[in-house]
Formats: sequence, structure tokens, C-alpha cells
Amino acid sequence: MEWLNILKIDISNKVISKRNDGLFMQIAKRNLDIDLLRTLVAIADSGSFSTAATQLGRTQSAVSLQIKRLEETVGQALLNRSQGRVAGPTAEGQVLIDYGRRILRLNDEAYNCFNKPSLAGKLRLGLPEELMESIFPQVLTDFSKACPRVELSVRCDLSLRLAALVDAGELDLAIVKRVANRTETDETTDWRILRREPLVWFAGEGSNAIDQRPLPLAVFHEGCVFRMAAIAALAGAGVPWRAAFVGSSFTALRHAVVAGIAVTPLPRSLATAGLIEVREQLPFLPDAELTSRFGPGEVLSAARHLEQLFESRI
Repeated sequence: MEWLNILKIDISNKVISKRNDGLFMQIAKRNLDIDLLRTLVAIADSGSFSTAATQLGRTQSAVSLQIKRLEETVGQALLNRSQGRVAGPTAEGQVLIDYGRRILRLNDEAYNCFNKPSLAGKLRLGLPEELMESIFPQVLTDFSKACPRVELSVRCDLSLRLAALVDAGELDLAIVKRVANRTETDETTDWRILRREPLVWFAGEGSNAIDQRPLPLAVFHEGCVFRMAAIAALAGAGVPWRAAFVGSSFTALRHAVVAGIAVTPLPRSLATAGLIEVREQLPFLPDAELTSRFGPGEVLSAARHLEQLFESRI
């Protein structure tokens, strides 16, 4: 009878094991795999399996398998497919993509907090004032979360002064403005271009400032690269000008132009309500560039991470 008792025990253990396996599968289905979510978001951002596969360092078949696994986990189709291509997310897929972005952001913040112990100490940053009024608040929020142990000090100034300060080692990272030099290639300069766009003339809506002579200008203080580019262009075209407004704040300059006091040279991306781009009557301006440079010596990990944040927002 002993063998019968052993058989009963073995059968009982198998039943318990099977029940436990089923319970484990139920619990596992409640957890969304971070890697699968990252793949879904990559496909949504790039619009294709192949591009997402390249970005993630995987094969296209592996990416397809990951999406299949994720769809099995949630029990819903996540992507619309047309002739083998992604035609966009389904309604359920869009919901999961939105959740996925939030989950990945929190996951990456937590990982960076513990995986970058070198991101500590002091970091000196220089940047133009208009960035303080636009993207810097978002960059600072992201940087503070990723690098909570870094003490950040910020200096706003003219780009020429910031360039001199970073060259002298008084800044760890500088983001500066310049105008494109047609005779200089990107490879021959130490500055890294983060963005290039047209530098254009703006006037206030309904203003007659463009018809006045001398042409009234709203510009930043002497040494501003946009001011110098505008004056050079006007001189080359024989257009007389006068400084109708001089300031250091983009907000104040914008108000002066909207009020009809003057016209101003600014990157096209700074267009706001009340500003009208002048496409005729005034001379062509060179492209505007936003560039970055690290201080001399070993580049701080925190500085490199901050530069990446700026580049992602610009």
C-alpha cells in the first residue's frame, strides 16, 4: 500500500503545482513588460517596424514578435496594419501608448537616479535669455529629476560673452546663438549645431514701421549676433536704420515690435501672436544657429546629459 500513498502524494503535488502555475500566469499577465512598451512607443514615434527595429538594435522580426506578445498580454490589437505597414495605432493602442510614455518616463527617471552616481557636484551653464523664456523651464524640470544631486548655476548673457567664458573654463556648458558662416563647415568648428533655421524680419501686425526711413530697429544690446547680422545686411542693401528699442529681454523686444515701434531680426521659431514676418522690402538675412560647447578638459557627465536634454527640446 506504500506505493499507493506515494502515488497519491505525487498526484496531489502535481495538482497544487498546476494551480500555482495558473495563479502565477494570472499574476504575470497583470504586469506590462517595459521592453515591450518601449517597442510600441518606438513604432508609434517612427511610424514603421523597420525604423523602430534600427533604433532599438533589434531585428524587424523580433520587433514584430514583441508587439504580438504585448497584444496577447492586453488581449487587444494595438496597431492598424495595411499591406504590411503600420497605418497608426488602434484606439486601444493609443491608450496604451499614452500610458507607455508615462511608464517609460518614470522607469527611466528611476534608473538614471541610481545608475548615474557620477551625476553629482556642480555644473555651470550659460545660455541666451530667450531660452530662459522658452524651453529652459522644461529642461530644468527633466534635469532636476534625472540629476537631483547636481547643483546647477545659470548665467544669461550675450552669446559672444558666453563663448569667451566657456573658452576660459568659467562655464562647463554654453548654449549660444550665431549666424551661419557659409565658408565654414561644421567639422572645422568646436561648436556643435543643435538647430539651424532662417533668421527673418518681424514687424507688428498693422504697423507701418517697415516703411519708415531710417528703418526703426528693435534689437538686443551691442554684441548680439542677430543685431550684427541685421546691421550688416541693411548696410549692404543701402538701407538707413536707427535703434528705436534696445533691450536684453525677448519679451520686452516682442512687445516693442507688436506695439509698432520697430521691426526686429529673430529666428523664425520665435514667431508669436502679433508678429508678422516681413518677406519683402528688407534684405535677406543668414540662417540662425543654436550651438553648444563644453568647457575645456574632461566633459562632465552632467553637462553631457544637460546638452542632450536641450537638444531634445530644441
